Amino acid sequence: MADTTTATPSIRGTRTEKNLANAYVAESTAYTRYIFFAKTAKKEMYYHFSNIFQETADNELHHAKIFLKYLTEGSVVTAPVGIDAGILKPTVECLKVAAEEEEREGVQEYTNSAEVAEEEGFHEIADHFRAIATIENRHKERFDLMRWQIENDKVWKRDEPIKWQCLVCGYIFEGVQPPEKCPACNHPYQHFKPADTNANV
Repeated sequence: MADTTTATPSIRGTRTEKNLANAYVAESTAYTRYIFFAKTAKKEMYYHFSNIFQETADNELHHAKIFLKYLTEGSVVTAPVGIDAGILKPTVECLKVAAEEEEREGVQEYTNSAEVAEEEGFHEIADHFRAIATIENRHKERFDLMRWQIENDKVWKRDEPIKWQCLVCGYIFEGVQPPEKCPACNHPYQHFKPADTNANV
């Protein structure tokens, strides 16, 4: 009986191989960038934004691992890497850089890379590129909203009452903005975040 299975083509020398290598470098760079941005946000007392940068950094690190695991056939020369200007503060500018990078390197590049992978017969890799592109788009939208909130004095203000949670002790407060200091642990309002994940960051 004939074997009807289709062997996975070699990735060596393909455009997909180079795209994977470029994506690995981009994600690794994004990881370190967001670690720096998290430190800036913490210094500026945007504590829950700092946590979001750290969470996003962790996402990017895992994306890098996914791409690296497909590079199994030797070393690859990547394309020249563009590095953003050394904008490490203030947080509002960090967010602008982050959103632009997510759009360019995440959404656009990975969508294009998925199409290339499909053309070259790497359907599983194409699926990963597409899935990660959706994550990067979510990152972009969140960074855009965070920046908007800083620019419009909405980080700790809402038009309708929501639940706020103290990052230090877990105290929950309901209102259009958190209390000046936590009734439970006395930490200032900057330590509060929206308790509901659907409350727009």
